[in-house]
This record gives sequence, structure tokens and C-alpha cells, in this order.
Amino acid sequence: MKKQILIVLTLMLAHLPLLAQNDAARAAKVDSTYAGRAAVDSTLAGKNIFQVLGSGPKQAAREGKIVIDQSQAVANAMSRHIASNARKSQTGYRIRIYFDNSQNARIKSEKIAAGFKSQHPGINVYRDYENPYFKVTVGDFRNKQDAQRFLNSIKGTYPSGFIVREKINFPVM
Repeated sequence: MKKQILIVLTLMLAHLPLLAQNDAARAAKVDSTYAGRAAVDSTLAGKNIFQVLGSGPKQAAREGKIVIDQSQAVANAMSRHIASNARKSQTGYRIRIYFDNSQNARIKSEKIAAGFKSQHPGINVYRDYENPYFKVTVGDFRNKQDAQRFLNSIKGTYPSGFIVREKINFPVM
């Protein structure tokens, strides 16, 4: 187990100078006032990158693909690392669009959550009950500026919305 962790750490540290150079080049090109969100390649979502890139050497040469020559122990260590970190969270921001404790608060919170999901299908919706309040909270924002920007865009529909600091799920990369 220690050897596998050491191998993964060695591989990560070997690529650290390259990542630092890429970050510096990217920072020079990005406007400092608004960085925007990174584009997500939806064709790779949920797939094992080692299987996507790797194939037989002859077939890969014909198709112009990359061949990865690595031991199975590295692939197994990476799979375990991904599985163990799948449910981790970080502190971030969400927007509370509903907060009430009336008699019909449960039904109303269900309707608001369903309505928000239909209007904004890419944004996560969380319905909670914390005695005596029913709450509907939306989004997983890493920083307050992104949360504020989204709150401003939905303020017309949800005028009582406000930003709350909570544990959020890691946004999909």
C-alpha cells in the first residue's frame, strides 16, 4: 500500500513544474476581473481516461491515439484514489431560495424545488428540513462572486433569495 501511494505521489510531483508553467501562462492570458468557468468535455465525463487514451500500440498508431505503458498497480491506485474522494466536499456558497415553517411549507418547498429544476436543469437543488424550517438551496459555488452573479440572474423569480456558506459538492470537471 505504501509503495502504491509513493508511486502516485512521485508521478504527481514529476508533473508539478509543468503544471506551474501552464498556470502562469494561463494567468497571463486571463482578464483579472472575470476568469469564467472552464469548459467541460462532456464526452469524457464518467469515463476512465486510461482506457480512453490507451489501446493496442499498432491500432493506436493507425488511429493517432496515445499509448500509455504503465503497470496495473498504478491504474489500481488511481482507481482507489478516485473512489475514496468521490464523496468529499468543500466549503463554498449556495443560494437559499426558500425558507419557511408554515403548515404548508413542505408542499411549497417541493413545488419550488421542482420549478427551479425545470427552469435551471444544470444547477443542483437541495431540499432540507431543519426543525422547524423547510429550506430549498441551490447551486455549488466555489466563491462568493459566482454565487452573487447567479443570485442577481434569478433575483426576479426568487426575490427573497440570499447567499449562504455551506459544505458543497465538488463541481464536475
